[in-house]
Amino acid sequence: MSALPSLAAPRSAAKTELLEPIRDFSHGVVQLLKPEIVATGLAPSAFWPLHHLDRGPERHPGELARRLGITPAACSASVDQLVAGGYVARRPSERDRRQILLVVTPKGHRTLEAIWKKFDASLRDLLTGIPEEDVAVTARTLRTLAQRLQAERPAPAEGDRA
Repeated sequence: MSALPSLAAPRSAAKTELLEPIRDFSHGVVQLLKPEIVATGLAPSAFWPLHHLDRGPERHPGELARRLGITPAACSASVDQLVAGGYVARRPSERDRRQILLVVTPKGHRTLEAIWKKFDASLRDLLTGIPEEDVAVTARTLRTLAQRLQAERPAPAEGDRA
């Protein structure tokens, strides 16, 4: 994945000033999520693979590994945990029966919903007292950054299997 020019080489002091708070916020999000993840019985290392599977179309393990930026072996270990816990099921592709797809189960959906519900409540509490205009600007900025990051991801290779 290539670095985004606006993040790799900020063109203004304001953009440079934004980098550290984004890193700190990202770290804080992970710290806020971890106890909620553990409380559901889900392994912290399996959370992001489950989250990515839940947000998109059914994926095969190789595509999931690329999306997460992890090795196929690490992805397989996470998927094995998710399958063993009943959060994800493997099923053959209808297009190519040799290809295995990963599908989030109802238990996986419920688990993610519970985690995000508690996270959202905590974040709403943290937003208390911040002016609505600041929240709106921050939301637009984060949405734009997320869209740019999404656009930077390489497209999955056709017929790639893990």
